[in-house]
Amino acid sequence: MKLVKNILVIVDPTAATQPAVTKAMELARPLNARVELFVCDYRAGFDASAATSARTALIEQRRALLEELAAQFRKTGLEVSVDVGFDNPLHEGLLRKIAKSHADLVVKDTHYHNLVRRTLITNTDWHLIRSCALPLLLVKPTHWSKQLRTLAAIDPGHQADKPASLDRDICDWSVTLASTRRGEAHAVHMYFPSALLVSSGAVTGMPLSTGTEQQVIDEERRERLKMVQEVTTPNGIPPDRVHLMLGSAVDLLAEEAERVRADLVVMGAVSRSRLQRLFVGNTAERVLDHLPCDVVIVKPLEFASDLPF
Repeated sequence: MKLVKNILVIVDPTAATQPAVTKAMELARPLNARVELFVCDYRAGFDASAATSARTALIEQRRALLEELAAQFRKTGLEVSVDVGFDNPLHEGLLRKIAKSHADLVVKDTHYHNLVRRTLITNTDWHLIRSCALPLLLVKPTHWSKQLRTLAAIDPGHQADKPASLDRDICDWSVTLASTRRGEAHAVHMYFPSALLVSSGAVTGMPLSTGTEQQVIDEERRERLKMVQEVTTPNGIPPDRVHLMLGSAVDLLAEEAERVRADLVVMGAVSRSRLQRLFVGNTAERVLDHLPCDVVIVKPLEFASDLPF
């Protein structure tokens, strides 16, 4: 189980509702965690002679908004602090705040387009997805189930692409979050059977017989399941909540999240470049805007050392 003592919430001062604040508080109470509400703002075009006073006024206005939000939760016994930043561009200001914070989890809202069942991820969101070293929870204006269901998307068969510890971390976060509402943590692993490539003749030049092909597929499934359970079982996810699917996560993860009625999908992301711009794994970027629920993005422990700032 993760020890979560500090939660940083990125607040949008222009939004009519604050689902990130609401859900962060729902997590904070059972975790006995402190919450910090943070707004980063910037206004260009201040008259030079009045720039200092205008900036001060804007900061105080935003601070008043945060204090009003915090007050209702402080009354219930939660420990809530507030902070305001004045920085540009926005994502760099947010990343600087995250780097200086003592947070264990960062929470931010995103948007959900009901007509096409897709998340409208902003440019700022993508910057955080790619560069936030801490676990990042992106929430939509939806309600969690009374008993929270989480789905850990793991891939133990590709350890060369990421640290083996990342899958364990994903499962740990999935179980921790589910426990806050006495819910269920599930895990899913999606893969293409290597036997299908062989049977196509792409490897040997001669297809396998149908019987041999099925035997190879069944054996690979047993091996995959064993690898997955070596990760899930120690983290408290029982065998009946472990799911194997044939196919691509890009195509099937959203479908599986709907099938298990997940409130949260927990997935990993790794950097693919040490150049100035870092990218998360291709799978993460391609599935995020199709998920029907909230998502937690977990990075490897060494991810922060790859950042160019």
